[in-house]
Amino acid sequence: METNKLGFVASVLFVIIPTVFLLILYIQTASKNTKA
Repeated sequence: METNKLGFVASVLFVIIPTVFLLILYIQTASKNTKA
C-alpha cells in the first residue's frame, strides 16, 4: 500500500506542479495584455 500511496502522491504532484506553472504564465500574460 505504501508504494501505491507514494505513486498517487507522485502522480498528483506531477499534474499539479506544471498546471500551477502554466497558470502563473497565463496570469502574467493576461495582466500584461490588460495593461497594454
